[in-house]
Amino acid sequence: MAKETINHFLQQTGTLLYRYLRKRGLAREDAEDIVQDTCYKYLLYKDGIGSNQAIGWMFRVATNQFYDLKRLDKRRPTVDVDEVQLVSLTHLPEIQLLRRETAQTIRDTLALLSEQHQELLILKYEMNLTYKDLSALYNKNENTLKTHVTRAKNNFIKHYEEDH
Repeated sequence: MAKETINHFLQQTGTLLYRYLRKRGLAREDAEDIVQDTCYKYLLYKDGIGSNQAIGWMFRVATNQFYDLKRLDKRRPTVDVDEVQLVSLTHLPEIQLLRRETAQTIRDTLALLSEQHQELLILKYEMNLTYKDLSALYNKNENTLKTHVTRAKNNFIKHYEEDH
């Protein structure tokens, strides 16, 4: 029974990690590799990780591997499959262009923020995590994280308005 529970936990957490890494801009293959490696490391070190810290530990391992990959991997930029819009006859080209420009502006503005602020905004607004989830992930007080998210959001708005 414990084996089924661990498998279920790893599947759920792996899916969440995969979505998070894809939102951070990783290619599908790289995200899958990092998730697999993170789950493997969890299985190796699970005895030393508290049950209430497991998800936070796995997110930290995946995030560190993401940073390592970005630092070492200075290859050509990849296109996120989720961002590619299928052309429809009902959409006007002008609207498509505006959507792409807006998405690019948001990505560029997000890149101006610190890594921590990027993480918080993506986890909160793209992944729709609650403050309680973020609190468990970062092992910090919910009010502290609310303050950090608010600062990140205000910083994002400031940079976005400077460009427009």
